[in-house]
Amino acid sequence: MNQRRKGILLTSLSLILAGTLAGCNSKDAAPSDSGKSAAPDALLSPVTLKIMFPGDPPGNWNEVKTEMENRLSSTLNVKLNVVFIPWSDVLTKRQVALSSAEDYDLIWDNNPTQNIAAGLYEPLDAIIDKYGPDIKGTRSPQLMEANKVNGKLYAVPLEVNFIRPWTFVIRKDIREKLGVAPIKSYDELIKFMYTVKEKAPEITPFIPNGSEHIGLKQAGMLDPKTNIASVLSYPGLYTKGNDGKVYNFFDNMDPQIMKNFETNHKLYKDGIIAKDALTLRNAEFAKGKAAVSTFNDFGVNLSTRTALEKAVPGASAEAFSLYDPSMKLSSTYKAGNYIAVPVISKNKERAIQFINWLNKQENYDLLAYGIKGKNWEDAGPGLYKPIKENSYAGIPFAWGWNPKLDRIDASLSEDVIKLNQWQRDPNNFSADILSGFTFDPSPVSNEVAQLSNMGKELYEPIVMGLIEPKEGLEKFKEKAYTNIKKIQTEYQKQLDAFLANKKK
Repeated sequence: MNQRRKGILLTSLSLILAGTLAGCNSKDAAPSDSGKSAAPDALLSPVTLKIMFPGDPPGNWNEVKTEMENRLSSTLNVKLNVVFIPWSDVLTKRQVALSSAEDYDLIWDNNPTQNIAAGLYEPLDAIIDKYGPDIKGTRSPQLMEANKVNGKLYAVPLEVNFIRPWTFVIRKDIREKLGVAPIKSYDELIKFMYTVKEKAPEITPFIPNGSEHIGLKQAGMLDPKTNIASVLSYPGLYTKGNDGKVYNFFDNMDPQIMKNFETNHKLYKDGIIAKDALTLRNAEFAKGKAAVSTFNDFGVNLSTRTALEKAVPGASAEAFSLYDPSMKLSSTYKAGNYIAVPVISKNKERAIQFINWLNKQENYDLLAYGIKGKNWEDAGPGLYKPIKENSYAGIPFAWGWNPKLDRIDASLSEDVIKLNQWQRDPNNFSADILSGFTFDPSPVSNEVAQLSNMGKELYEPIVMGLIEPKEGLEKFKEKAYTNIKKIQTEYQKQLDAFLANKKK
């Protein structure tokens, strides 16, 4: 999609103000819109931004970082101290950093509600109004409004999708070798997995990427009219029918959810789902160890394709999705990722100027796809083509993700490109009744903590099919019902108040 180019004068004035607010000397001034200094002494005072991101650095990260800093040297005068935290440690280390007031200026967060409630993130509305015209210009009003908490924006929403994309990824080479036609339905997918077990026993038929993927998400997509969705990460609670009500499994079990649990149990008993499904994830697919896995993408992402082809020469992958652009779905417009400024940061204005800088097409392209001509090529409006022998798999979801600048891989199939284009247009979806609602878990924080532990022990084995659903639910109810009921009651109370206020 084309970038919005607005607020040039506002940006220039904002940068001048930023120099003053960030403690610049009297000679500091903003760079010109061309990206070059207006005069030799016009640069802002130098600042190093310390940033926390999840996972490992992308390949060729140092080369991309150097190019970013080269561009920044003549504009914002920023250097980057980027700290990558392994996925297994990021939640713990993020909380330690925030509680101990480490000197981070920007932190990636996928669920900032509790940190906002604890007062650990800076309110950003005023700063973005001054220094973030491109932050706002690349995000729809629905996205910006739905991600406020009590009317204030505490973290920049990073999202390209107005529904949560999710797909099955299949070993195309194995499917073709076994003489199976392209998968067109969930029943055909299951039949393919049984064929793999029978005729290619050396590979695990199915390694799903955790309980979230084949739990309520799958149940809802197998019957979209039910509009089933989990309630945050609280096992045992769900919504349906967009009716403003919260349900629990024990007082009101939807038949589609139970049917899905039973199917997963059969797949596990029959040796289709991996025996170690509780610990394995979709990274096993990229290693060539699974015929089917699940991913939060439409299509097969570049990093998975590249890793698979390297691990198994001659291997190829394709996607099968339960989504269809003809579906009339609702959206909460909630983001799945955020970038926040800790209250402890001494460089709040410059941090937001930097995020704004990332929300310009040429800088976003560098962040997301690497160096143009070396790592990728322009493939037309909203599209790019990775250079296969030197591709760069960036992590824009943690920095600047937005649907207006993000490009779609032109090498994906036409149907996958259409799915991606469909999900990026907010006008393709109606507003869910929960749009704009943020639950404050503090009144039931003890119950939430206890339920989280119980979920890992008692709920995830049910979803992954390890135990018979009715038996598993009885054990889960015995230990978790009181906590679930208290959370449900508090959630419903807050939701009712939100909806009542919305009608005024």
